[in-house]
Amino acid sequence: MTEIKRSIVIAAPVEKVWAQIHPKNWTRLFNFVKEVRGYTNGQAGVGTTAKVIAGDPDTPLIQYDVEITEFVEKKKIAYRRYGGPLTGDATMILKSLPNGTRLERTSHYEDDLSEETIKTLSAGMEKDNEKIKNLVEAAKP
Repeated sequence: MTEIKRSIVIAAPVEKVWAQIHPKNWTRLFNFVKEVRGYTNGQAGVGTTAKVIAGDPDTPLIQYDVEITEFVEKKKIAYRRYGGPLTGDATMILKSLPNGTRLERTSHYEDDLSEETIKTLSAGMEKDNEKIKNLVEAAKP
């Protein structure tokens, strides 16, 4: 099993960060995610499933399924990945700070990933965190 964990502090209240990290927004937030099929009308409670199509310009697209396993409004989203490569689970946790919000993201992969794959996924997670931070901090109140 492989774990990748990254966090970032965002200068915005939890409510603003939560509005952006909702699964319906993943195509805007995550560089590798090209399409998310399955979230309608903003739904994303426990048991909600979706198909994710992901990849980068240098590799073929991959598909996998996600199922929300925990959904605590303005605090936590947990989900499992299955039906494709990189199976495992992930969480996004929000923690209120005096001057903003800490976003903590953790991904567990069932397989022992190569150092190159870990490096690529870690860099992607850091880039995504910066993108989330920039989107949230630039959003109008």
